[in-house]
Amino acid sequence: MSLFIAQASWSESIRHIWTELECYPKKLYHLWLRGFKRSTFSDRINKIPPELFQWVFYELLWTVNQLIWKKYKQQELGKIYAIDATVISLCLNTFDRAKYRKRKWAIKLHTRLDLVSALPDFISITEWKKSDVSQIHILLESLNKWSTIVFDRWYFDFEYRYSLTKRSITFLTRTKKSTNYMPIKHNEITDPRVTYDAEVEFVNQDSRNKYPGTLRVVRYIDTETGKEYEYITNALELTSIEIADLYKRRREIETLFRRLKQNLKIKQFLWTSRNAVENQVRVALIYYLIVILIKEKTRCRESLLELTRKFSILLFERMKLIYIFGSEPKVILSATSPPQKTLFDI
Repeated sequence: MSLFIAQASWSESIRHIWTELECYPKKLYHLWLRGFKRSTFSDRINKIPPELFQWVFYELLWTVNQLIWKKYKQQELGKIYAIDATVISLCLNTFDRAKYRKRKWAIKLHTRLDLVSALPDFISITEWKKSDVSQIHILLESLNKWSTIVFDRWYFDFEYRYSLTKRSITFLTRTKKSTNYMPIKHNEITDPRVTYDAEVEFVNQDSRNKYPGTLRVVRYIDTETGKEYEYITNALELTSIEIADLYKRRREIETLFRRLKQNLKIKQFLWTSRNAVENQVRVALIYYLIVILIKEKTRCRESLLELTRKFSILLFERMKLIYIFGSEPKVILSATSPPQKTLFDI
């Protein structure tokens, strides 16, 4: 619970957490907390296995997804995902086993995003040196039949892509400059933004051995930027415009990364061990889901940033959530008032 308090209140250090909790001795019993020493607290955080918070994250994610699936009437089959990774820089010369280039230290979040619910469906935390391709098997292992996956061109593994095709999973990405292919069938072009649409095979024998099937290449000009993009996919039934629009939705995962870094405390870490760093990231993601769950259940129109700011200020106040959203007068309850739901009660 102390980790959640640190996340919600944007604590800057272990001493900050300890001082903050020390200021509310009469309210800690509502959170099942008692007094503790800083050294004991740090030792405990370093020893907690990250798998514990990982399990809590996926259990809570399932609960949140139940609301989202009802809202969008989404099915398990035919879901659309995007995968990508983001680097989180750590303090130089402070963290072990996270060396990044020469002047930075970092970890990497490999993420699979459900593009309908806009929620991270799976997250893997590694050192920055782990390549994106090395994690693609982990990110896509649990995908169901008829799912669609959109990813950047750095995830370039023809052999694994062919395994996705055999599993009836649609993939969409951009080509590299080194991708050599020859057209075997040209499709009719009906939109001026599309300059090329054809079913292709690889020219290189090694690439053809890894992916012996037929692929589709579409070139599309973005009217906003004037740039031409070339997509490669195994989706032979979609129109060229549907393919271009589908790839545009991949930007939502970049929006997620920006939102996480703005709303969560994952830029500054309170501990230096790998266990503790991963625990803090996992707790931050759990807190993110809690805020989304509150927002969905209360149908609040305020942004996530506004909610996290309010929660950080009113974290220890005994008041109903509806007061925070401004729907009723903001009356702070007295110490003798009956127990009310805390911010973490769902």
